[in-house]
Amino acid sequence: KRLIRSRKAALFREIGIAPENVEDPNVVDYYTLLDIEQLGGKALGPEFVKWVLASAEPTELLFRLAEEAGVVLLPGRGFGTRHPSGRVSLANLNESDYAKIGKSIRKLFEEYVERYNEATGSKANKNVTKK
Repeated sequence: KRLIRSRKAALFREIGIAPENVEDPNVVDYYTLLDIEQLGGKALGPEFVKWVLASAEPTELLFRLAEEAGVVLLPGRGFGTRHPSGRVSLANLNESDYAKIGKSIRKLFEEYVERYNEATGSKANKNVTKK
C-alpha cells in the first residue's frame, strides 16, 4: 500500500492537486481515474466543463499521454466511450513514470484553459491546478 500511495502522490503532485481518499486506510488504489471533466469542474466550474466536453477531442488525453509520457492508459469510462479521461494503474510503473503522466496532464489542462479563454473571453487562470 505504501508503494502504491507513493506513486499516486507523485502523479497528483505533478498534476498540481491533492489526491482523494488519502486518509482511508482501506483504500488500495491499484487504479486511479484521471478525468478532465472532474478536474476541470473542481478547478474552474461547470462552464469550463461544458466547454471541454463540447470542444475538446475526447481521446486527446489518451493520445497525448502515449506520446509525451510513453504510457498507454485505458479509457476512463470504458471502451467505446468518448470522454476525456483515462484509468491509470498504479501497480506497475516506476514513480518517475507517474510524475511524467502528471506533468503531461497538467500541461494538457493548462492548454485547455488557454483555449477556453480564447474561445469565451474568460480570464480563467491556467495555473489553477498549482494551488
